[in-house]
Amino acid sequence: MSSRVIVAGAILTAAMSTALAEAPGSRINLHDVVADRTVTLHTPAGALPISYSGNGTMIGRAKDLEFYTGSAFDRGTWWVVADRVCHRWRSWLGGKEYCVTLRMDGQRVHWRSTDGYSGTATLGAKRRTYEAGLMN
Repeated sequence: MSSRVIVAGAILTAAMSTALAEAPGSRINLHDVVADRTVTLHTPAGALPISYSGNGTMIGRAKDLEFYTGSAFDRGTWWVVADRVCHRWRSWLGGKEYCVTLRMDGQRVHWRSTDGYSGTATLGAKRRTYEAGLMN
């Protein structure tokens, strides 16, 4: 479970941290930051890209991390609560809700899950609306 929490946390935190970098000192709409982007979590075992849709759905492709996640692919939902990005996978992480906070340190995004796991991630470019809609 700990590896799965780390992966999920990293993804969400990365998105929020980039938002902080883009608009320092202002109130950030975390939904707008994460929506229609792919966030890649960096773990000791490999990278985990997660694509977030603007409608609150997400898709993850574990590839090299299948031994942690239990499957190479999963879908789920994500949402924002206060200063946290939360998510729930269909099967990964036992289908439980997990939330993360994030912060930006230069170009590096740091994430921390509510249960204390932390790591880094990168935030992909914002997809155009018609491209983002194709992932559903």
